[in-house]
Amino acid sequence: MDSITDVSVYSALCLLVSCVLVVLGKITWEFVFSQDDQHKPSPPSLHPVPTLLTSVTIMSMYRFFGCCFKPMPDTVPIVSGTKMVPPDQKKVMLWAPPRSLSTAFERCLSTLMDQGRNITIFHEPFTTAYHLGPERQMKMPLEPLKFTVEESKYSYAWVKQHLEQDFPESEVVFAKDLGYSVSNRMQYLPEGFQHTFLIRKPEKVFRSFNTLLSKPLMRLTRIKLADVLPQGWVFQEMYELYQYITETLGQEVIIIDADDLIQYPEEVLEMYCEATGIPFSPNMTVWGKGKDDLKRWHLSKRLLFVNSVVGQYDRAFSTRGLTKPTHHSTHRPTEEDLTGDTQLAIEVSRPYYEKLYEKRLIPPSLSGGQREEDVCSEADDAGEEHSLLINAS
Repeated sequence: MDSITDVSVYSALCLLVSCVLVVLGKITWEFVFSQDDQHKPSPPSLHPVPTLLTSVTIMSMYRFFGCCFKPMPDTVPIVSGTKMVPPDQKKVMLWAPPRSLSTAFERCLSTLMDQGRNITIFHEPFTTAYHLGPERQMKMPLEPLKFTVEESKYSYAWVKQHLEQDFPESEVVFAKDLGYSVSNRMQYLPEGFQHTFLIRKPEKVFRSFNTLLSKPLMRLTRIKLADVLPQGWVFQEMYELYQYITETLGQEVIIIDADDLIQYPEEVLEMYCEATGIPFSPNMTVWGKGKDDLKRWHLSKRLLFVNSVVGQYDRAFSTRGLTKPTHHSTHRPTEEDLTGDTQLAIEVSRPYYEKLYEKRLIPPSLSGGQREEDVCSEADDAGEEHSLLINAS
């Protein structure tokens, strides 16, 4: 089975076991107190217990049976110095906010492998260090589960070393990561890489994040935006990274916008490839199966597992391509729809997004840098992403 299927099967089995344990616990409770009904206490509340039990069971069994999973390797073998690195090899980093279609963009570049190109792809190694590594910068929302998902080898120095090693067979070395993951750790940015940004309107990023957190499993955990995102709500950290790259490293940052990618996928991909030196193909918007990409990418198995369980990859890996939407939702979100942490995150992030947006690459089809009445930016998040991604069926 491929890694996504493995995770789904084991998760289903673990959920079944957890339900059986809860039922057995209830039966045992009734049996123990069956002889003394007058003094029989009320059964304990099962609201948080099944959730914690389910999570512990799922992740513990995953760790125990980890050898049965066969996603792409966590590490890249150190290459001996017997082969020369291609003189025109391109090494590119893509930094993005979460929920910005960055994994879909990553899959576009992965199509080059199907066309016979030698390309090495790293998926969120610094994000793994930030959330799961020994130097993680954010407390795990479910702290008792940290022993099941932590990645002890994913230190920042370890990630930097593996990104900087030689890849003598590769025309392109591409790494995608979340922009906040190197906050306070920018000295570990890998040398020899060209840095690029994919940005998206804060309203759409955080609405999409709320959709993710509103799924049944996530609702049970009661995790909020502030529990999983940095203090600057992502965009402040991204702008600080932009300043570091341009001012300290003296490098120009190539920026593309997710709404432009949605409206003009081929044009944006071609512009990006031309700016970075990555080979371009008109077929980059049509993908193969998600399991094929996962087998070829380098990423943490535990990060894959956690994100798969919470639904982070549902659309990106269940679809077969990227296309311009043929219709737009008429729903226009109001401020009343965005309350609490969501509204605060949007307000804090908007100035940083606008500064980056001014420096983006503009598709040739746009006149004066303005979208057609900005309809894509006002579209409902779920409807827009559904029309963007070609259904796999």
